Amino acid sequence: MKKTALVGTLLFVLLTACSTTNTLQGSLPGAGELYAKGVSAYNRGVYTESEEYLRKVLEEYPLSAWAVSAQLKLADLYFLQERYEEAQSYYTTFYTFHPSHPRAPYALFQKGMCHLREVETIDRDQTPTRKALFAFEDLVAHYPDSIYAEKARRLIVFLKDRLAENEFYVGMFYYKKGDYKGALIRFRSILENYPDTRVVEKTLYYIAEAYTHLEEEELARETFRTLIDRFPDSPYVSIAKNRLQSP
Repeated sequence: MKKTALVGTLLFVLLTACSTTNTLQGSLPGAGELYAKGVSAYNRGVYTESEEYLRKVLEEYPLSAWAVSAQLKLADLYFLQERYEEAQSYYTTFYTFHPSHPRAPYALFQKGMCHLREVETIDRDQTPTRKALFAFEDLVAHYPDSIYAEKARRLIVFLKDRLAENEFYVGMFYYKKGDYKGALIRFRSILENYPDTRVVEKTLYYIAEAYTHLEEEELARETFRTLIDRFPDSPYVSIAKNRLQSP
């Protein structure tokens, strides 16, 4: 009788414990539920709430597939809020650890866009410009057939023009000061690093003028001839021809 009573008591305890455990597990939100709540809040524009739910997915279910999606959604959330440093960090982590994911090209493109939003005018530091350029070049190199690749190619052209304009701006600073050797260093870097940009024709003109000031007449004449050959319709051509006709 005692043995039977003991077994019955143990069964009751076990069943009660299982029932309690199941109830507790059912009351805890899973990764999918947390993610769905985060997305819902995101779509409603309640960004603080959205961030809270998405970060919970990462913290409580870091190895789940939902964590991967939450990471990208958090990056989008930060981008939308113009928190570009945080956004680019999450985009970078996403495509670095999931390079084969269908949305990896998107993450890399968005990383470039984060840096692009921080690009300054040509007279300011161009570090964000270079970072954006590197991101878009990586995208074209690793995902050439992506739907984002063509956009990236167009932005690469824009960013190279911006960097070339910055080099020209600095070169002209030295030129106007009479530091023609310093100007030549900047102007030559444009021809070496950004040979297909819009500033090349005026760069050639000022290279020739800098050589003239330095009394490097043959180098000046050679540069003027290059300008005429490459850019026959340039407004600088008439001046270049006059320089070549001078004794």
